[in-house]
Amino acid sequence: MYKLSEINWKKIVIVDLLSEKNKLFGEVTIKTIFKYKRLWKKILFIVNRKWYSSSSLCTDCWYIPKCKFCDVPISKHIQTNWEYIYVCSMCHRIYNWVDKCENCWWTNMKDIWIWTYKFKDILKNDFGLEATVIENTDINTINKIKKIKLIFNESKIIISTWILSFSWLFEPDIIIFPNADTWLTIPDFNVSEKHFLNLYEFIKNYKTKNFIIQTYNFDNYVYKYLSKLDLNWFWKTELSFRKQLNYPPFSELAVIIYKNQIEEKLYSKISKLESELKYLVEKINKTIEINSTPQLIFKKFGKYHYNIILKWENLKSFLDKANDLLKIQQRWFQIDRMPVNLV
Repeated sequence: MYKLSEINWKKIVIVDLLSEKNKLFGEVTIKTIFKYKRLWKKILFIVNRKWYSSSSLCTDCWYIPKCKFCDVPISKHIQTNWEYIYVCSMCHRIYNWVDKCENCWWTNMKDIWIWTYKFKDILKNDFGLEATVIENTDINTINKIKKIKLIFNESKIIISTWILSFSWLFEPDIIIFPNADTWLTIPDFNVSEKHFLNLYEFIKNYKTKNFIIQTYNFDNYVYKYLSKLDLNWFWKTELSFRKQLNYPPFSELAVIIYKNQIEEKLYSKISKLESELKYLVEKINKTIEINSTPQLIFKKFGKYHYNIILKWENLKSFLDKANDLLKIQQRWFQIDRMPVNLV
């Protein structure tokens, strides 16, 4: 199932991947790729992440290899000699690639999520398309940009990350977002805003007429207003949700961060400070919301990370008082008074 919208001479197709048999390409996307291939048109695929794939998954025991120092799946990379390695995207430690599960020792390891180089292989095997991958390191100097422009003139198929949001580098005939909404899976209060604005600016900046956006969240209001390029109604809807949940701009947020190499010590420190903060709130008779939660990436660089999140209409005076009375920063806690995210 898909929805086609025409607005300001642009055609925007939103594809519902949940309703498709092929969960990687919708039927309309497949037909479009073959059509543009036949006509020798230029196609730009925007994939969320670089490298080969985010990790591997054992289909027998559902084990996912993770970095020993960070709580993130290690990413699969392909080297110039077509050998695979695993790399932690956080601390950049390198692990040898193995075809057996470390947990159950079966060989049924499958790539999960598909990033730039894996996507390149799929285009070649399924569509007979030879694609060029562009990464941020390819356009970080003036001389590299000049070379890349020559590649753009010669290549019909380009795969890149969001680094190609600069439309002056390339003018494709169609832009396809194979899995646009990975960011919507992040549990944070402002992910819809970031996701909508990224796609909105991308579509507005390019002179390209045709866009295909594939999603697993077809009914999400982000795509409803994106298909109309309606920024005003998006903000009205977004702000109504934030008002219901008392998120900025209807309240202030602050995050107190603590990290420690010893997990048990981390819990005891967080629990103690959270109790002290709640006692102080009761004492001054305020309605400040206080919640503690592990960070989205619980372990980074060998240390465990935890947050205490505060929400209220005027946190500055409370934080100043709490910091003086409880010596928060002197106890190795960090205070983020204007956090851009909560995870």
